[in-house]
Amino acid sequence: MNRIANELKALTQYFLFWLLICFIDRLLFITAFFEKIGFENLSEVFRIYYHGLSLDFSAVSYICAIPFFIYCILSFLPQVHFKRKVLDVYTISLLVIYFVVSFININIYREWGDKISKRAFDAFLASPSGAVASAESTPVFFPVFGMIVGIVSGYFLYRWMFKKVHFYNIKLPWQNAVKFLVGALLLFTFIRGGYGRATLNPSKAYFSEESFYNHAAVNTQWALLRDYFSKSTRLKSPYQFYSDESEMKAILKPAFQANPDSAISILTTNRPNVVFIMLESFVGGLIESMGGEKGVTPNIEKLINQGVFFDHIYAAADRSDKGMVGIFSAFPAQGPESIIKYIDKHENLPAVGQELSSVGYRGSFYHGGQSEFYNFKSYMLMHGVSKVVDNASFGVDVDRASWGVYDHVVLKRMLHDFDTEKTPFFSTIFTLINHEPFNLKDGYKFGTKTNADKFRSTAYYTDSVVYDFINQAKSKSWYKNTLFVVVADHGHRLPAEKWELSNPHRFHIPLLFFGDVIKPEFRGKKFHKIGNQTDMVATLLHQLGLSSERYHWSRDLLNPTTPQIAFYNSKDAFGVITPEQAVSFDNVGKIINYKQNSNFPHAKTDSLLNIGKAYYQEVYHEFLKY
Repeated sequence: MNRIANELKALTQYFLFWLLICFIDRLLFITAFFEKIGFENLSEVFRIYYHGLSLDFSAVSYICAIPFFIYCILSFLPQVHFKRKVLDVYTISLLVIYFVVSFININIYREWGDKISKRAFDAFLASPSGAVASAESTPVFFPVFGMIVGIVSGYFLYRWMFKKVHFYNIKLPWQNAVKFLVGALLLFTFIRGGYGRATLNPSKAYFSEESFYNHAAVNTQWALLRDYFSKSTRLKSPYQFYSDESEMKAILKPAFQANPDSAISILTTNRPNVVFIMLESFVGGLIESMGGEKGVTPNIEKLINQGVFFDHIYAAADRSDKGMVGIFSAFPAQGPESIIKYIDKHENLPAVGQELSSVGYRGSFYHGGQSEFYNFKSYMLMHGVSKVVDNASFGVDVDRASWGVYDHVVLKRMLHDFDTEKTPFFSTIFTLINHEPFNLKDGYKFGTKTNADKFRSTAYYTDSVVYDFINQAKSKSWYKNTLFVVVADHGHRLPAEKWELSNPHRFHIPLLFFGDVIKPEFRGKKFHKIGNQTDMVATLLHQLGLSSERYHWSRDLLNPTTPQIAFYNSKDAFGVITPEQAVSFDNVGKIINYKQNSNFPHAKTDSLLNIGKAYYQEVYHEFLKY
């Protein structure tokens, strides 16, 4: 009986040990972002732990299952003894993985607003150097030191809890069978979260309208494993709201209805050269005219005063791979997926470069980084671009930052190449310096005290080099017949550091048309219509007298009858914006996690949310078909 009691003690203590590790992991996460809770809401910490218990129990049961089943098998072989070293190696190995993931997760959440997922590893595999460069924005010492302390402390805690525990093989087969069945039943129950029809999922831990509280309650490692082993989101849509397709289309129709004869023309020609300037992470908070900070982007302000500016535009999503497809293919973001990752899918997307090529334009793409990152290169080459200039196109002697060649060097190359380019041409420059870790060779305008200061400085640099590029272009023969389209790929948490991923401010970006081809009466005009970066395609094509029929998600921002509505999307949530209300829906917890106007009628908010649900269900349906 003593041996049975000792076995029970060993199994229970091993379970409790890993439960403590889960608690420590959550405590580290809460501590890293404690400003999101504050001392006035300290009681929420207890609710976070309570609501996270079911996922913690499941995670711990997964961990315990392997040594438990191995031990049970060996119990039926009395001549073979379970060696303690096997459990020691297993435990230390998992502790290393656990704390490495824990501290990487903190950095990812700080930058992305989402916890670590399969997507983060995909990004690393796509560009290890880029991932390392992003991590440079956070001091390396603290997470590495934390990992070491966590691993060492965890192992000593394990040794202390097990110093008086010994493993024995029970001799009688029926006792081993009972042990196996009881243990397997308990572990399976915890893993599954009970015996209801629905299996355990992250929404089990959701309990609040505050996104951070829910994210903190979800066990990080459990959610990561689920992300890897759940059914591929390439095969199954996470957006299942309507079974009647006609009902869904009826809900969406008002958001895309407009009188095509009402559009206005702002260009003096329908065949200008077109230069797209896609700005990395250029959130509206950097631009005074958009309600942002003063003095960060003074040159953009000058261009705004001479061009046509849309000041209520929102990015389709929160990452560059989705922003690029949103800008050039007018295809909305797909939550946990990114269509550009799949060449067999993205090659079937339409893109504005194809329309321009079909009427005689020659296309090029310039980027100081690796154009293979997230298949940018293949996407461009399959959509009307014949020339790609990237990091590999420059010698080893040119100025480079963590991500690649400095933007001013790439822009200088563009100016040189355009002199011999056959017109009309279209070209894209995708900047990179305004990206973590915000490297600058020649000093920081706003200092380096915080990442926000570095971000302001790299934005100031980007603002300066783009303005210099356009000013130098004015002396070129091709300039008089060139339209510049300036747009950001996505927003950013900086410089404000106060907008959660559910807040539309996080997605607020500039869209500017600039150049001598703009009619004088429209220069300096601002349009306040709410729209998306996906609307750039239809707006531009209509100015060029080309059809936008293939881009049914894109709407003409220069058409007064176009409805004012925008959509934004992150991995687990989506939002809808109108002049009266903005609302965000967490698709994991199935709850509203942001409402801009709490006094707005509940029924109208629900109606707006229904448009968002129909929008993303239909978008994902198309993604699966491509």
